[in-house]
Amino acid sequence: MLPAMPDAVVLALDSGSQSSRALLFDAGGTVLAKAAQAHQPMKHPEEGAVEQDPIDIRDCLFGSVKACLEQWGGDASTIAAIALTTQRNTLVPAGAGGVPLGDAVSWLDRRTASANSEPSRALRGVLKLLGDRAMIPRLLAKSVPRLWRERSPDLLGQIQHVAPLEAWLNHELTGRMAMAPGGLAGVLPSDLGKRGWTGVGLLYKLLGFERRWLPEIVEAGAQIGAIKASASAATGLPEGLPVFACGGDKQAEALGGGVRLSTPNVAAVSLGTASSIMFPWPTSLESGQYHWITLCSCEARSWQLEYMVFRGFWTVGWFAREFGGELKALAEEQGKPVEALLCDEAAKVPPGSGGVVTWPRWSPTLQEPCEAGTVMGLRETHSRAHVFRSLLEGIAFDLRRGLETLEGATGTKIREIRVGGGGSRSDVVVQMLADVLDLPVLRPPSEELAARGAALVAAVAGGLFPTMDAAVAAMVPAAPTIRPQREAVAAYDALYEGVWSQGTTETRRLSRGLAEWVKRPL
Repeated sequence: MLPAMPDAVVLALDSGSQSSRALLFDAGGTVLAKAAQAHQPMKHPEEGAVEQDPIDIRDCLFGSVKACLEQWGGDASTIAAIALTTQRNTLVPAGAGGVPLGDAVSWLDRRTASANSEPSRALRGVLKLLGDRAMIPRLLAKSVPRLWRERSPDLLGQIQHVAPLEAWLNHELTGRMAMAPGGLAGVLPSDLGKRGWTGVGLLYKLLGFERRWLPEIVEAGAQIGAIKASASAATGLPEGLPVFACGGDKQAEALGGGVRLSTPNVAAVSLGTASSIMFPWPTSLESGQYHWITLCSCEARSWQLEYMVFRGFWTVGWFAREFGGELKALAEEQGKPVEALLCDEAAKVPPGSGGVVTWPRWSPTLQEPCEAGTVMGLRETHSRAHVFRSLLEGIAFDLRRGLETLEGATGTKIREIRVGGGGSRSDVVVQMLADVLDLPVLRPPSEELAARGAALVAAVAGGLFPTMDAAVAAMVPAAPTIRPQREAVAAYDALYEGVWSQGTTETRRLSRGLAEWVKRPL
Protein backbone atom coordinates (compact mmCIF):
# COMPACT_ATOMS: atom_id res chain seq x y z
CA MET A 1 0.00 0.00 0.00
CA LEU A 2 1.34 3.40 -1.00
CA PRO A 3 1.10 6.50 1.23
CA ALA A 4 -1.60 8.92 0.03
CA MET A 5 -1.61 12.70 -0.11
CA PRO A 6 -4.20 14.48 2.11
CA ASP A 7 -6.30 15.54 -0.89
CA ALA A 8 -5.77 12.32 -2.86
CA VAL A 9 -8.40 10.98 -5.25
CA VAL A 10 -8.65 7.75 -7.23
CA LEU A 11 -9.60 7.01 -10.82
CA ALA A 12 -11.91 4.08 -11.62
CA LEU A 13 -12.04 2.74 -15.17
CA ASP A 14 -14.94 0.56 -16.29
CA SER A 15 -15.02 -0.88 -19.81
CA GLY A 16 -18.26 -2.74 -20.40
CA SER A 17 -19.99 -4.26 -23.39
CA GLN A 18 -21.63 -1.05 -24.60
CA SER A 19 -19.29 1.73 -23.43
CA SER A 20 -16.16 2.65 -21.50
CA ARG A 21 -16.31 4.99 -18.51
CA ALA A 22 -13.94 6.90 -16.26
CA LEU A 23 -14.94 8.20 -12.82
CA LEU A 24 -12.94 10.16 -10.25
CA PHE A 25 -13.77 9.50 -6.59
CA ASP A 26 -12.64 11.28 -3.45
CA ALA A 27 -12.06 9.53 -0.13
CA GLY A 28 -15.68 10.10 0.88
CA GLY A 29 -16.98 8.20 -2.14
CA THR A 30 -18.19 11.32 -3.94
CA VAL A 31 -17.96 11.19 -7.72
CA LEU A 32 -16.00 14.32 -8.64
CA ALA A 33 -16.26 13.84 -12.40
CA LYS A 34 -17.25 11.15 -14.87
CA ALA A 35 -17.29 10.62 -18.60
CA ALA A 36 -18.31 7.81 -20.95
CA GLN A 37 -17.90 7.00 -24.61
CA ALA A 38 -20.06 4.47 -26.45
CA HIS A 39 -18.31 1.72 -28.36
CA GLN A 40 -18.94 1.12 -32.02
CA PRO A 41 -21.79 -1.35 -32.68
CA MET A 42 -20.86 -4.98 -32.20
CA LYS A 43 -19.99 -6.87 -35.37
CA HIS A 44 -21.74 -10.01 -36.60
CA PRO A 45 -19.58 -11.40 -39.43
CA GLU A 46 -21.46 -14.71 -39.45
CA GLU A 47 -24.38 -16.40 -37.73
CA GLY A 48 -23.86 -16.38 -33.97
CA ALA A 49 -20.71 -14.25 -34.14
CA VAL A 50 -20.34 -11.24 -31.83
CA GLU A 51 -17.09 -9.33 -32.13
CA GLN A 52 -15.76 -5.92 -31.07
CA ASP A 53 -12.88 -3.77 -32.25
CA PRO A 54 -10.36 -3.65 -29.37
CA ILE A 55 -8.77 -0.48 -30.73
CA ASP A 56 -12.15 1.25 -30.58
CA ILE A 57 -12.66 0.04 -26.99
CA ARG A 58 -9.23 1.35 -26.00
CA ASP A 59 -9.80 4.68 -27.71
CA CYS A 60 -13.19 5.05 -25.98
CA LEU A 61 -11.58 4.27 -22.62
CA PHE A 62 -8.75 6.74 -23.17
CA GLY A 63 -11.19 9.34 -24.49
CA SER A 64 -13.40 8.97 -21.44
CA VAL A 65 -10.37 9.44 -19.16
CA LYS A 66 -9.38 12.62 -20.98
CA ALA A 67 -12.94 13.99 -20.86
CA CYS A 68 -13.25 13.09 -17.16
CA LEU A 69 -10.05 14.94 -16.29
CA GLU A 70 -11.13 17.97 -18.31
CA GLN A 71 -14.53 18.00 -16.59
CA TRP A 72 -12.86 17.78 -13.18
CA GLY A 73 -10.24 20.46 -13.81
CA GLY A 74 -8.22 19.39 -10.79
CA ASP A 75 -4.54 18.63 -10.30
CA ALA A 76 -3.84 15.22 -11.86
CA SER A 77 -0.86 14.77 -9.55
CA THR A 78 -3.34 14.23 -6.68
CA ILE A 79 -4.62 11.01 -8.30
CA ALA A 80 -3.19 8.34 -6.01
CA ALA A 81 -4.12 5.23 -7.97
CA ILE A 82 -6.06 3.72 -10.87
CA ALA A 83 -7.97 0.44 -11.05
CA LEU A 84 -9.60 -1.03 -14.15
CA THR A 85 -12.60 -3.35 -14.35
CA THR A 86 -13.93 -4.74 -17.63
CA GLN A 87 -16.43 -7.01 -19.28
CA ARG A 88 -15.35 -10.60 -18.82
CA ASN A 89 -14.63 -13.44 -21.23
CA THR A 90 -13.95 -11.18 -24.22
CA LEU A 91 -10.71 -12.32 -25.85
CA VAL A 92 -8.29 -10.29 -27.97
CA PRO A 93 -5.98 -12.11 -30.42
CA ALA A 94 -2.71 -10.17 -30.39
CA GLY A 95 0.69 -10.41 -31.99
CA ALA A 96 4.05 -8.87 -31.20
CA GLY A 97 3.84 -5.86 -28.90
CA GLY A 98 0.21 -6.66 -28.09
CA VAL A 99 -0.98 -5.40 -31.50
CA PRO A 100 -4.44 -6.87 -32.22
CA LEU A 101 -4.55 -9.34 -35.10
CA GLY A 102 -8.31 -9.08 -35.42
CA ASP A 103 -11.45 -8.23 -33.54
CA ALA A 104 -12.07 -9.41 -29.99
CA VAL A 105 -14.46 -12.33 -29.59
CA SER A 106 -17.21 -11.13 -27.24
CA TRP A 107 -18.63 -13.07 -24.33
CA LEU A 108 -21.93 -12.80 -26.24
CA ASP A 109 -20.57 -14.86 -29.15
CA ARG A 110 -22.68 -17.99 -29.74
CA ARG A 111 -20.43 -19.81 -32.20
CA THR A 112 -19.05 -23.22 -31.37
CA ALA A 113 -16.20 -25.26 -32.78
CA SER A 114 -17.08 -28.69 -34.14
CA ALA A 115 -15.38 -31.92 -33.14
CA ASN A 116 -13.38 -31.56 -36.34
CA SER A 117 -11.43 -28.74 -34.66
CA GLU A 118 -9.66 -31.43 -32.63
CA PRO A 119 -6.38 -32.43 -34.39
CA SER A 120 -6.11 -35.78 -32.60
CA ARG A 121 -8.01 -38.42 -34.56
CA ALA A 122 -8.61 -40.56 -31.49
CA LEU A 123 -9.91 -37.69 -29.37
CA ARG A 124 -11.98 -36.43 -32.28
CA GLY A 125 -13.66 -39.83 -32.38
CA VAL A 126 -14.34 -39.73 -28.64
CA LEU A 127 -15.93 -36.27 -28.90
CA LYS A 128 -18.18 -37.40 -31.74
CA LEU A 129 -19.14 -40.50 -29.78
CA LEU A 130 -20.08 -38.42 -26.72
CA GLY A 131 -22.22 -36.14 -28.87
CA ASP A 132 -22.82 -32.42 -28.62
CA ARG A 133 -25.22 -32.73 -25.67
CA ALA A 134 -22.50 -34.05 -23.33
CA MET A 135 -20.84 -31.42 -21.13
CA ILE A 136 -17.20 -32.01 -22.11
CA PRO A 137 -17.76 -31.62 -25.88
CA ARG A 138 -19.87 -28.51 -25.21
CA LEU A 139 -17.11 -26.96 -23.10
CA LEU A 140 -14.44 -27.69 -25.68
CA ALA A 141 -16.70 -26.32 -28.42
CA LYS A 142 -16.77 -22.93 -26.63
CA SER A 143 -12.98 -22.63 -26.60
CA VAL A 144 -12.05 -19.61 -28.72
CA PRO A 145 -8.68 -21.01 -29.92
CA ARG A 146 -10.49 -24.11 -31.17
CA LEU A 147 -12.91 -21.80 -32.98
CA TRP A 148 -9.98 -19.97 -34.59
CA ARG A 149 -8.34 -23.30 -35.47
CA GLU A 150 -11.42 -24.27 -37.42
CA ARG A 151 -12.36 -20.91 -38.97
CA SER A 152 -9.13 -18.86 -39.05
CA PRO A 153 -6.17 -21.27 -38.97
CA ASP A 154 -3.75 -18.64 -40.29
CA LEU A 155 -4.48 -16.50 -37.23
CA LEU A 156 -3.13 -19.11 -34.82
CA GLY A 157 0.26 -19.01 -36.50
CA GLN A 158 0.59 -15.29 -35.77
CA ILE A 159 -0.77 -15.19 -32.21
CA GLN A 160 1.54 -14.27 -29.36
CA HIS A 161 -1.19 -13.31 -26.87
CA VAL A 162 -4.72 -14.51 -26.25
CA ALA A 163 -5.65 -11.71 -23.90
CA PRO A 164 -8.86 -11.20 -21.96
CA LEU A 165 -9.89 -7.58 -22.49
CA GLU A 166 -8.82 -6.61 -18.95
CA ALA A 167 -5.26 -7.84 -19.59
CA TRP A 168 -5.05 -6.16 -23.01
CA LEU A 169 -6.28 -2.80 -21.71
CA ASN A 170 -3.83 -3.01 -18.81
CA HIS A 171 -1.13 -3.56 -21.42
CA GLU A 172 -2.27 -0.47 -23.31
CA LEU A 173 -2.13 1.52 -20.07
CA THR A 174 1.11 0.17 -18.61
CA GLY A 175 2.90 -2.03 -21.14
CA ARG A 176 2.34 -5.17 -19.02
CA MET A 177 -0.03 -7.90 -20.23
CA ALA A 178 -1.58 -8.79 -16.87
CA MET A 179 -4.90 -9.01 -15.06
CA ALA A 180 -6.46 -9.87 -11.71
CA PRO A 181 -7.66 -13.41 -10.91
CA GLY A 182 -11.20 -12.10 -11.48
CA GLY A 183 -10.45 -12.11 -15.21
CA LEU A 184 -10.37 -15.92 -15.20
CA ALA A 185 -13.82 -16.22 -16.75
CA GLY A 186 -15.11 -18.38 -19.56
CA VAL A 187 -13.49 -21.45 -21.10
CA LEU A 188 -9.85 -20.94 -20.09
CA PRO A 189 -7.15 -23.28 -18.68
CA SER A 190 -7.50 -21.84 -15.20
CA ASP A 191 -7.32 -23.10 -11.63
CA LEU A 192 -9.79 -20.98 -9.68
CA GLY A 193 -8.82 -22.46 -6.34
CA LYS A 194 -5.24 -21.31 -6.89
CA ARG A 195 -6.43 -18.07 -8.52
CA GLY A 196 -4.25 -18.57 -11.57
CA TRP A 197 -3.51 -20.70 -14.62
CA THR A 198 -3.63 -24.46 -14.28
CA GLY A 199 -0.51 -26.57 -14.16
CA VAL A 200 -2.27 -29.42 -15.99
CA GLY A 201 -0.76 -29.56 -19.46
CA LEU A 202 -3.55 -31.75 -20.85
CA LEU A 203 -6.10 -28.99 -20.28
CA TYR A 204 -4.13 -26.58 -22.48
CA LYS A 205 -4.03 -29.22 -25.20
CA LEU A 206 -7.74 -29.98 -24.97
CA LEU A 207 -8.74 -26.30 -25.07
CA GLY A 208 -6.26 -25.42 -27.82
CA PHE A 209 -4.26 -22.91 -25.75
CA GLU A 210 -0.51 -22.46 -25.46
CA ARG A 211 0.70 -21.31 -22.05
CA ARG A 212 2.89 -18.61 -23.59
CA TRP A 213 -0.20 -16.86 -25.00
CA LEU A 214 -1.73 -16.15 -21.61
CA PRO A 215 -1.26 -13.01 -19.49
CA GLU A 216 0.28 -12.77 -16.05
CA ILE A 217 -2.08 -12.99 -13.09
CA VAL A 218 -1.64 -10.28 -10.46
CA GLU A 219 -3.64 -10.57 -7.23
CA ALA A 220 -6.44 -8.04 -6.75
CA GLY A 221 -5.11 -4.91 -5.08
CA ALA A 222 -1.51 -5.50 -6.18
CA GLN A 223 0.21 -3.18 -8.64
CA ILE A 224 0.20 -4.18 -12.30
CA GLY A 225 2.35 -1.31 -13.49
CA ALA A 226 2.36 2.42 -14.14
CA ILE A 227 0.95 4.65 -16.86
CA LYS A 228 3.32 4.55 -19.82
CA ALA A 229 4.26 7.51 -21.98
CA SER A 230 1.89 6.78 -24.87
CA ALA A 231 -1.09 6.31 -22.51
CA SER A 232 -0.16 9.53 -20.73
CA ALA A 233 -0.14 11.44 -24.02
CA ALA A 234 -3.54 9.99 -25.02
CA THR A 235 -5.31 10.54 -21.69
CA GLY A 236 -3.63 13.38 -19.84
CA LEU A 237 -2.76 11.11 -16.93
CA PRO A 238 0.68 11.59 -15.36
CA GLU A 239 3.28 9.15 -16.61
CA GLY A 240 4.21 6.74 -13.82
CA LEU A 241 0.81 6.82 -12.07
CA PRO A 242 0.29 3.34 -10.53
CA VAL A 243 -2.35 0.97 -11.92
CA PHE A 244 -3.69 -1.79 -9.67
CA ALA A 245 -5.37 -5.13 -10.43
CA CYS A 246 -9.11 -5.27 -9.85
CA GLY A 247 -11.06 -7.95 -11.76
CA GLY A 248 -14.27 -8.43 -13.71
CA ASP A 249 -17.15 -5.98 -13.77
CA LYS A 250 -19.72 -8.14 -11.96
CA GLN A 251 -17.32 -8.81 -9.09
CA ALA A 252 -16.55 -5.09 -8.95
CA GLU A 253 -20.29 -4.36 -8.85
CA ALA A 254 -20.76 -6.60 -5.84
CA LEU A 255 -17.87 -4.90 -4.04
CA GLY A 256 -19.18 -1.47 -5.04
CA GLY A 257 -22.47 -2.33 -3.35
CA GLY A 258 -20.65 -3.40 -0.21
CA VAL A 259 -21.40 -7.11 -0.75
CA ARG A 260 -18.43 -8.96 0.74
CA LEU A 261 -17.60 -11.99 2.87
CA SER A 262 -18.16 -9.76 5.88
CA THR A 263 -21.82 -9.22 4.85
CA PRO A 264 -23.38 -12.70 5.10
CA ASN A 265 -26.93 -13.25 3.85
CA VAL A 266 -26.61 -10.35 1.39
CA ALA A 267 -26.55 -10.81 -2.40
CA ALA A 268 -25.91 -8.43 -5.26
CA VAL A 269 -28.04 -8.21 -8.39
CA SER A 270 -26.66 -6.65 -11.54
CA LEU A 271 -29.22 -5.51 -14.11
CA GLY A 272 -26.85 -4.91 -17.00
CA THR A 273 -26.31 -6.34 -20.48
CA ALA A 274 -26.08 -9.62 -18.61
CA SER A 275 -28.20 -9.85 -15.46
CA SER A 276 -26.76 -11.73 -12.50
CA ILE A 277 -27.42 -12.60 -8.90
CA MET A 278 -24.29 -13.27 -6.88
CA PHE A 279 -22.65 -13.37 -3.49
CA PRO A 280 -19.11 -14.00 -2.16
CA TRP A 281 -17.93 -17.34 -0.82
CA PRO A 282 -14.79 -18.28 1.14
CA THR A 283 -13.84 -21.14 -1.23
CA SER A 284 -13.96 -21.75 -4.97
CA LEU A 285 -17.16 -23.79 -4.83
CA GLU A 286 -17.76 -24.90 -8.43
CA SER A 287 -20.70 -26.52 -10.20
CA GLY A 288 -19.69 -29.47 -12.36
CA GLN A 289 -22.75 -28.91 -14.55
CA TYR A 290 -22.35 -25.11 -14.62
CA HIS A 291 -25.61 -24.38 -12.84
CA TRP A 292 -23.71 -21.34 -11.59
CA ILE A 293 -20.31 -19.87 -12.37
CA THR A 294 -17.52 -19.39 -9.86
CA LEU A 295 -15.16 -16.44 -10.14
CA CYS A 296 -12.40 -14.85 -8.10
CA SER A 297 -13.62 -11.74 -6.26
CA CYS A 298 -11.93 -8.33 -6.31
CA GLU A 299 -10.45 -9.15 -2.91
CA ALA A 300 -7.83 -11.78 -2.15
CA ARG A 301 -9.03 -15.06 -0.59
CA SER A 302 -12.59 -14.47 -1.74
CA TRP A 303 -14.61 -15.99 -4.56
CA GLN A 304 -17.96 -15.13 -6.09
CA LEU A 305 -20.81 -17.51 -6.92
CA GLU A 306 -22.94 -16.14 -9.71
CA TYR A 307 -26.04 -17.14 -11.64
CA MET A 308 -26.30 -15.26 -14.92
CA VAL A 309 -29.13 -14.50 -17.34
CA PHE A 310 -26.81 -14.06 -20.30
CA ARG A 311 -28.68 -11.44 -22.26
CA GLY A 312 -30.63 -10.03 -19.31
CA PHE A 313 -31.18 -6.35 -19.95
CA TRP A 314 -29.77 -6.65 -23.44
CA THR A 315 -33.20 -8.07 -24.27
CA VAL A 316 -34.81 -4.92 -22.86
CA GLY A 317 -32.76 -2.80 -25.25
CA TRP A 318 -33.60 -5.19 -28.07
CA PHE A 319 -37.31 -4.86 -27.33
CA ALA A 320 -37.02 -1.06 -27.30
CA ARG A 321 -35.27 -1.07 -30.69
CA GLU A 322 -37.64 -3.51 -32.34
CA PHE A 323 -40.99 -2.50 -30.84
CA GLY A 324 -40.56 1.00 -29.41
CA GLY A 325 -39.60 2.90 -32.53
CA GLU A 326 -42.49 5.37 -32.42
CA LEU A 327 -41.49 6.35 -28.87
CA LYS A 328 -38.07 7.58 -29.99
CA ALA A 329 -39.12 11.16 -30.73
CA LEU A 330 -40.98 11.48 -27.42
CA ALA A 331 -38.02 9.97 -25.55
CA GLU A 332 -35.67 12.53 -27.09
CA GLU A 333 -38.08 15.34 -26.25
CA GLN A 334 -38.26 14.23 -22.60
CA GLY A 335 -34.56 13.43 -22.37
CA LYS A 336 -35.23 9.78 -21.51
CA PRO A 337 -34.30 6.46 -23.11
CA VAL A 338 -37.08 4.59 -24.90
CA GLU A 339 -36.80 1.89 -22.24
CA ALA A 340 -37.93 4.40 -19.58
CA LEU A 341 -41.13 5.16 -21.54
CA LEU A 342 -41.77 1.44 -21.94
CA CYS A 343 -41.39 1.07 -18.17
CA ASP A 344 -43.99 3.82 -17.73
CA GLU A 345 -46.36 1.78 -19.89
CA ALA A 346 -45.55 -1.40 -17.98
CA ALA A 347 -46.30 0.32 -14.66
CA LYS A 348 -49.96 0.47 -15.69
CA VAL A 349 -50.13 -3.31 -16.11
CA PRO A 350 -50.82 -5.43 -12.98
CA PRO A 351 -48.30 -8.02 -11.76
CA GLY A 352 -48.45 -11.11 -13.96
CA SER A 353 -48.93 -9.12 -17.18
CA GLY A 354 -52.46 -10.37 -17.72
CA GLY A 355 -51.25 -13.93 -18.18
CA VAL A 356 -48.36 -13.26 -20.56
CA VAL A 357 -45.28 -15.20 -19.43
CA THR A 358 -41.74 -14.92 -20.84
CA TRP A 359 -38.69 -17.16 -20.52
CA PRO A 360 -35.90 -14.68 -21.44
CA ARG A 361 -33.43 -17.12 -22.96
CA TRP A 362 -32.49 -15.04 -26.00
CA SER A 363 -29.01 -16.50 -25.54
CA PRO A 364 -28.75 -20.20 -24.59
CA THR A 365 -26.93 -21.58 -21.59
CA LEU A 366 -24.03 -24.02 -21.61
CA GLN A 367 -26.34 -26.67 -20.13
CA GLU A 368 -29.02 -26.09 -22.79
CA PRO A 369 -27.35 -24.96 -26.05
CA CYS A 370 -30.65 -25.12 -27.96
CA GLU A 371 -32.62 -23.00 -25.47
CA ALA A 372 -34.51 -20.05 -26.97
CA GLY A 373 -36.60 -17.16 -25.70
CA THR A 374 -40.26 -18.04 -25.28
CA VAL A 375 -43.42 -15.96 -24.79
CA MET A 376 -46.68 -17.67 -23.82
CA GLY A 377 -50.23 -16.61 -23.08
CA LEU A 378 -50.84 -13.91 -25.71
CA ARG A 379 -54.46 -12.90 -26.33
CA GLU A 380 -56.12 -10.26 -28.47
CA THR A 381 -56.52 -8.07 -25.37
CA HIS A 382 -52.80 -7.79 -24.75
CA SER A 383 -50.69 -4.80 -25.72
CA ARG A 384 -47.01 -3.95 -26.04
CA ALA A 385 -47.05 -2.98 -22.37
CA HIS A 386 -48.14 -6.49 -21.34
CA VAL A 387 -45.37 -8.13 -23.35
CA PHE A 388 -42.72 -5.70 -22.12
CA ARG A 389 -43.73 -6.14 -18.48
CA SER A 390 -43.72 -9.90 -19.01
CA LEU A 391 -40.14 -9.66 -20.29
CA LEU A 392 -39.08 -7.77 -17.16
CA GLU A 393 -40.89 -10.32 -14.99
CA GLY A 394 -39.21 -13.17 -16.86
CA ILE A 395 -35.78 -11.75 -16.06
CA ALA A 396 -36.77 -11.40 -12.40
CA PHE A 397 -38.15 -14.97 -12.34
CA ASP A 398 -34.89 -16.25 -13.83
CA LEU A 399 -32.92 -14.42 -11.13
CA ARG A 400 -35.20 -16.02 -8.51
CA ARG A 401 -34.36 -19.41 -10.00
CA GLY A 402 -30.70 -18.49 -9.66
CA LEU A 403 -31.14 -17.42 -6.06
CA GLU A 404 -32.78 -20.74 -5.22
CA THR A 405 -29.92 -22.58 -6.96
CA LEU A 406 -27.22 -20.73 -5.04
CA GLU A 407 -29.03 -20.98 -1.72
CA GLY A 408 -29.50 -24.71 -2.23
CA ALA A 409 -25.85 -25.26 -3.10
CA THR A 410 -24.48 -23.32 -0.13
CA GLY A 411 -27.11 -23.69 2.57
CA THR A 412 -27.25 -19.89 2.72
CA LYS A 413 -30.46 -17.92 3.19
CA ILE A 414 -30.27 -14.52 1.51
CA ARG A 415 -32.17 -11.80 3.36
CA GLU A 416 -31.21 -8.66 1.45
CA ILE A 417 -30.44 -7.65 -2.12
CA ARG A 418 -28.29 -4.76 -3.33
CA VAL A 419 -28.95 -3.82 -6.93
CA GLY A 420 -26.95 -2.01 -9.62
CA GLY A 421 -26.62 -1.79 -13.37
CA GLY A 422 -28.59 0.25 -15.88
CA GLY A 423 -31.87 -1.54 -15.16
CA SER A 424 -31.77 -0.36 -11.55
CA ARG A 425 -32.61 3.18 -12.69
CA SER A 426 -36.23 2.05 -13.13
CA ASP A 427 -38.56 2.18 -10.12
CA VAL A 428 -40.80 -0.36 -11.86
CA VAL A 429 -37.95 -2.84 -12.32
CA VAL A 430 -36.58 -2.54 -8.78
CA GLN A 431 -40.01 -2.90 -7.18
CA MET A 432 -40.69 -5.91 -9.38
CA LEU A 433 -37.39 -7.47 -8.27
CA ALA A 434 -38.31 -6.97 -4.61
CA ASP A 435 -41.75 -8.51 -5.20
CA VAL A 436 -40.54 -11.53 -7.19
CA LEU A 437 -37.71 -12.33 -4.75
CA ASP A 438 -39.80 -11.33 -1.72
CA LEU A 439 -36.76 -9.55 -0.30
CA PRO A 440 -35.87 -5.97 0.55
CA VAL A 441 -33.78 -4.39 -2.21
CA LEU A 442 -31.28 -1.63 -1.48
CA ARG A 443 -30.72 0.66 -4.46
CA PRO A 444 -27.57 2.83 -4.18
CA PRO A 445 -27.83 6.45 -5.37
CA SER A 446 -25.77 5.64 -8.50
CA GLU A 447 -26.02 2.54 -10.64
CA GLU A 448 -22.26 2.79 -11.40
CA LEU A 449 -21.38 0.11 -8.86
CA ALA A 450 -18.64 -1.53 -10.93
CA ALA A 451 -16.73 1.74 -11.06
CA ARG A 452 -17.23 2.22 -7.32
CA GLY A 453 -15.84 -1.27 -6.74
CA ALA A 454 -12.76 -0.41 -8.79
CA ALA A 455 -12.45 2.85 -6.84
CA LEU A 456 -12.47 0.91 -3.55
CA VAL A 457 -9.62 -1.31 -4.79
CA ALA A 458 -7.67 1.76 -5.89
CA ALA A 459 -8.36 3.60 -2.62
CA VAL A 460 -6.90 0.82 -0.48
CA ALA A 461 -4.00 0.13 -2.84
CA GLY A 462 -3.29 3.86 -3.18
CA GLY A 463 -3.09 4.38 0.57
CA LEU A 464 -6.29 6.34 1.16
CA PHE A 465 -7.41 3.63 3.62
CA PRO A 466 -5.56 0.95 5.58
CA THR A 467 -8.15 -1.77 4.92
CA MET A 468 -11.06 -2.57 2.64
CA ASP A 469 -13.36 -2.44 5.67
CA ALA A 470 -12.41 1.19 6.21
CA ALA A 471 -12.74 2.01 2.51
CA VAL A 472 -16.24 0.50 2.25
CA ALA A 473 -17.37 2.28 5.41
CA ALA A 474 -16.27 5.63 3.96
CA MET A 475 -16.99 5.25 0.25
CA VAL A 476 -20.16 3.16 -0.06
CA PRO A 477 -23.13 5.46 0.60
CA ALA A 478 -26.30 4.50 2.42
CA ALA A 479 -28.99 3.24 0.06
CA PRO A 480 -32.79 3.54 0.23
CA THR A 481 -34.68 0.27 0.68
CA ILE A 482 -37.50 -0.91 -1.59
CA ARG A 483 -39.69 -3.42 0.23
CA PRO A 484 -41.88 -6.17 -1.23
CA GLN A 485 -45.61 -5.47 -1.69
CA ARG A 486 -47.59 -8.36 -0.23
CA GLU A 487 -50.27 -8.62 -2.93
CA ALA A 488 -47.68 -8.59 -5.69
CA VAL A 489 -45.58 -11.18 -3.83
CA ALA A 490 -48.57 -13.54 -3.66
CA ALA A 491 -49.32 -13.08 -7.37
CA TYR A 492 -45.73 -13.68 -8.39
CA ASP A 493 -45.32 -16.72 -6.11
CA ALA A 494 -48.31 -18.39 -7.77
CA LEU A 495 -47.13 -17.54 -11.29
CA TYR A 496 -43.54 -18.60 -10.65
CA GLU A 497 -44.35 -21.87 -8.94
CA GLY A 498 -47.37 -22.82 -11.04
CA VAL A 499 -46.20 -21.75 -14.50
CA TRP A 500 -42.72 -20.27 -14.93
CA SER A 501 -40.66 -22.80 -12.97
CA GLN A 502 -42.53 -25.81 -14.33
CA GLY A 503 -42.58 -24.35 -17.84
CA THR A 504 -38.78 -24.12 -17.97
CA THR A 505 -38.49 -27.86 -18.58
CA GLU A 506 -41.15 -27.82 -21.30
CA THR A 507 -39.77 -24.80 -23.13
CA ARG A 508 -36.35 -26.46 -23.19
CA ARG A 509 -37.84 -29.61 -24.73
CA LEU A 510 -39.62 -27.59 -27.40
CA SER A 511 -36.47 -25.53 -28.05
CA ARG A 512 -34.53 -28.71 -28.84
CA GLY A 513 -37.15 -29.70 -31.40
CA LEU A 514 -37.13 -26.22 -32.86
CA ALA A 515 -33.34 -26.29 -33.19
CA GLU A 516 -33.57 -29.52 -35.18
CA TRP A 517 -36.21 -27.97 -37.43
CA VAL A 518 -34.03 -24.91 -38.08
CA LYS A 519 -31.15 -27.17 -39.18
CA ARG A 520 -33.27 -28.93 -41.81
CA PRO A 521 -32.23 -28.52 -45.46
CA LEU A 522 -34.19 -25.85 -47.32
